[in-house]
Amino acid sequence: MLDKILLLLGSLLLLVGCGSDSKTDETAVSIEELKEVPSLNAMSMALTPLKAVNASDFEQHLKNGVYLNSAQQSDIFQSVDANTSTLESNSAVSDSTGKQSGYSTTITQEAGVDEGDRIKYDGEYMYIANYQYYQRQTIAEEAPSPQTSIRILQRDTQGELSELSTTVVSNEASSIKSLYLNKDKLAVLSNINNYSIYSTMAATSIVSDMFFPMEQKFNLSLVDVSNKTTPSISTSYTMEGAIIDSRRVDDVLYIVSSFSPYIEGLPYAQSEADKLDNYKKVFLSNISHFLPQFTDAQGNSKSLVDPANCFLPAETTEKDGFNGIVTLTTIDLTKPDSLSSICINTQVSGLYATPTSVYLYGTDYQYENDKSIETSIIHKFSIAGQNIDYVASGVLDGRFNWQLSNLRFSEKGDDLRVVTTQGDRWNGYDHHLNVLSAIGNELKLVAQLPNATYPEKIGKLNKEGIVQEDIKSVRFFDDKAYIVTFLNTDPLYVIDLTDKEQLKISGALEIPGYSSYLHPLSDSLLVGIGQNVDPNRMVFTEDAINESDESTPIIEGAKISLFDVSNINAPREIQSVVYENGYTPVEFDYHALTYLKTAENTYRFGLPVERWLTDTVVDLKTGDKTDVWSLDNSLQLIEVTGSTADSSLVEIGSVKPVYSTSSSAEVYISGRDDRAIFHGNDIYYLHGNNIWKSFWHTPDLTTGPF
Repeated sequence: MLDKILLLLGSLLLLVGCGSDSKTDETAVSIEELKEVPSLNAMSMALTPLKAVNASDFEQHLKNGVYLNSAQQSDIFQSVDANTSTLESNSAVSDSTGKQSGYSTTITQEAGVDEGDRIKYDGEYMYIANYQYYQRQTIAEEAPSPQTSIRILQRDTQGELSELSTTVVSNEASSIKSLYLNKDKLAVLSNINNYSIYSTMAATSIVSDMFFPMEQKFNLSLVDVSNKTTPSISTSYTMEGAIIDSRRVDDVLYIVSSFSPYIEGLPYAQSEADKLDNYKKVFLSNISHFLPQFTDAQGNSKSLVDPANCFLPAETTEKDGFNGIVTLTTIDLTKPDSLSSICINTQVSGLYATPTSVYLYGTDYQYENDKSIETSIIHKFSIAGQNIDYVASGVLDGRFNWQLSNLRFSEKGDDLRVVTTQGDRWNGYDHHLNVLSAIGNELKLVAQLPNATYPEKIGKLNKEGIVQEDIKSVRFFDDKAYIVTFLNTDPLYVIDLTDKEQLKISGALEIPGYSSYLHPLSDSLLVGIGQNVDPNRMVFTEDAINESDESTPIIEGAKISLFDVSNINAPREIQSVVYENGYTPVEFDYHALTYLKTAENTYRFGLPVERWLTDTVVDLKTGDKTDVWSLDNSLQLIEVTGSTADSSLVEIGSVKPVYSTSSSAEVYISGRDDRAIFHGNDIYYLHGNNIWKSFWHTPDLTTGPF
């Protein structure tokens, strides 16, 4: 129950907005004279196309939502008051755009669409986001806390590094979310964590001491890096809301953020009179109080959005409302004053973008008869610079899951291909590959797999005839889709998309473990990165026990596989490498992978791997044995030779971060933020906030840290 309370309270501070002006005097009088709260429909996530509206309709819908949300919280806490002794949870997340110029760049989903990361490189200069939680804890307690900053390093013609500058971008920033490099402008998106106590809810003993962290602000700073030794912040905007995701196309940065207004002093409503007072307070408040604001470096504030550029669900009425706003903000990085936004008074959770389109998507979760019902919405917008036009919306049964959900989407011509999932392991999954096309203002389902002609399900059937395997990864490449499902073993499915009227599973391969990320190299080769899992230790069905080969030992750990997909009817694993008892952050963040195609037609990969190692220490006096754990981080180097089916996967070696003995005060540094850059045969491995330099053919020889 406590988790549900936190979830619903968190919804009060989640989404992003648009605006109009205050009510007229006449309207204010009519609100004051109300004797009861008007009848309103229950608040829910809209699953319809969108429509542009006037300022008055937008204000009505948003304020209805703010009131409905406050009333919903009151109902929850009245329920909590009656059950304060039982708290239960009852709540159900190109490939490389690097031009072949001899060095690696950030891996992205679509060619021509840049994605933010903690490191950017232009062939000479490295721009690194320093994370304050990785800085050494050697400073005195009374000293100021280390600040989040940007560091610039230069690589000379011999491959050596030198630090040029360190710049604090925002004093408020708790962490840097992503960097974008565009010519001599570095765009920095930073999170600002706010904390607030709901003192108005102190009437309930359960919530009186609850402390809620709310990420309700973020910062966008543009740093002029034309002079690398003295970078200057040319523009800084602090915006209300939380970043959902972002992309850059040419000179324009697109930021999708969410915001939900909060009225300070809105009392906890325990009676109908209290609810009426809340309703009046909401509707007599100026609309600007409900809109996300942005503030420049001089302290000037204004609304992030204009109601003339906002959308409501097409079927909304004056009795409907939603308390959250999603904002799509654009800024031309060559004209930093050119900030503009559109907004939707509904909810989305993800972003998929091409050079000409932006898709915002989300899932509505409902429960009926103890069964989850999931319905997803997709809104398509066309983009051309800062011009954004609404195109259409579509509804699908199922969800997109949470990890790397954007990779379930692919635009081809006028069609959107997208993979959805329904159900669970116990009742069975239904996975679908859907093809949608814009017809009017709707994204219509024009093809689907499974279908009447090809009814085979995506995922193996057990003896009860249901699919127990969830999807671990999806990747589209031209007219093929690769889907990995997993329960005990890894079926890799190859789906032929050549004819959308005849969608079909062409081939499947079953091997131990699974791939969480798929990286196509060519029409013939596919790389998979994930985990090798012993099916005897992951048994959920009798089938798995009977089918497992106990004569072949399975080494568990991080795994990289090379697949031959030249014959779509018979995919095969060429080779694989397993790093025992380890994991790689590439499994949940493909920006952690380093990739470079060389002039010799080979493909080089850098794979951060983290492992916990144990050494047994024997007490010489007592003979007692103690296991001592140690953290092992490394950048594993892999090479794929060639681009045809006779290619091979070759282990080159690993680069390890080596600290001097004087650095024993280092804090625990996770590998989850590790990155690397390849430039020719030079390797630069970023672990924590430091870089180590090595060489492709002699990776064990390192210099650093820098």
